[in-house]
Amino acid sequence: MTGAGQTLSEQLARFSCGLEAAALPAAVVEDATHRVLDAVGVGVAARNSDFAPAVVKVTTAAGGTEEATILGFGDRVPAPAAAFANGALISGEDFDDMHSVAMVHISSVVVPTLLAVGQRVRPSPELALAALVAGAEIGLRIGAAAPHRFILRGLHGTGVCGPFASAAVAAKLLELDDEQTTNALGMAGSQSAGLMQGVLDGTWVKRLHAGWAAQSGITAALFAREGFTGPREVLEGRGGLYAALLGGDAEAVDIASVTASLGDNWLLPTTSYKGYPSGAWTHASMDGVAQLMAAHDIAPPGIDRIECTLPADAIPVVCEPRATKLKPNSPYHAKFSLPFSVALRAVLGHATLADYSDASLRDPRVIDLAARVQCIADTELPNDGFPARVSILTRDGERFRTDLLMQRGSPQSAMSRADHLAKFRENTAEVLGDGVSAELQEWITSLWTSADWDRLTSLLAPPAP
Repeated sequence: MTGAGQTLSEQLARFSCGLEAAALPAAVVEDATHRVLDAVGVGVAARNSDFAPAVVKVTTAAGGTEEATILGFGDRVPAPAAAFANGALISGEDFDDMHSVAMVHISSVVVPTLLAVGQRVRPSPELALAALVAGAEIGLRIGAAAPHRFILRGLHGTGVCGPFASAAVAAKLLELDDEQTTNALGMAGSQSAGLMQGVLDGTWVKRLHAGWAAQSGITAALFAREGFTGPREVLEGRGGLYAALLGGDAEAVDIASVTASLGDNWLLPTTSYKGYPSGAWTHASMDGVAQLMAAHDIAPPGIDRIECTLPADAIPVVCEPRATKLKPNSPYHAKFSLPFSVALRAVLGHATLADYSDASLRDPRVIDLAARVQCIADTELPNDGFPARVSILTRDGERFRTDLLMQRGSPQSAMSRADHLAKFRENTAEVLGDGVSAELQEWITSLWTSADWDRLTSLLAPPAP
């Protein structure tokens, strides 16, 4: 589906504009449904989060045409603003999906874009499906061409690659042609941004990156519709994305992979879902400790030390600096601490949204065990799937080990349909009530066959008191 002599963005635009829902494999269609379920559920649950009021207040204060709905709140705002708020809500608790090669939270960008522009233009079910998948593939491929390279530079892959994904979704929903879509992608590149410093110090800004990406992509598509132009070599050019953000790296970007097997090899289904509301690199270690404790009847007081061996790229994100990771300064900061998250799971027997709290930060049992969690780097352990090797050394001198080479929620350790539905209900029922939660679930699971966009507004708002 690509053309010789075309730039990368021209090839991506051609792919996106030409993609038809009927051409998508059944597994991709099913996965796309689960992406919407997962993202919407996480976004609704964020209504009860500490950061959510600020997101909604700033968004609604700007006013504008009431086009799309804010998840879990029901406020109506312009489509780009709704995409911003919903992207922030979906990504804010770090419970949204993550691709282990591209290092992009893709659904926190493409789902808000679909919902916002969808409510504005009311696309057919087939167009909605094709737009979501096309945008996700484009965003993931841009990140996967430079595996882990953005995050190692201190850049957030979602903020860097997300604007391209959103621009593609919006351009397709607005039914832009190849030329206009190329321009939208070109303009999206100038919005690629997002620093990882917030993960290191526990401040909140990372929560906004997906929202900014979704908003930027929609805005780029709207400008493209009005004739604005963007650079055609926005990715590979001398002043393009890879040169500007990764210039000087010893390892070259795999430019050809951006469009290789485009339309035949799908990256979206290889994105990992999350079972815990924390950084993806913590999950396999948390599950490994839980499995060993259950299998060998180990209680937290009987643990002398926990050793978690991870790929080297994970260590700077969730293990260092060690002193800070042992004593996170906020519940949000704790989500990116492997020692704290492992200790939390071991002590409480679970690690839910409510468990990442001020009370847990002060729990002496969690603090004590976190200090006995050791992180070990293994340069031979591949990044794909967020793996970990976990050992527990007991006070009796016994050692038990398990290897989890794929995070739960990855394709090789997949969540079932029942798992997806259960996560959705757990995330939405408290905010919306059981009845509306069930109706919203039905709306999403039938989205690709009967998209009733008018009905969505009432389903995203909490019931009146």
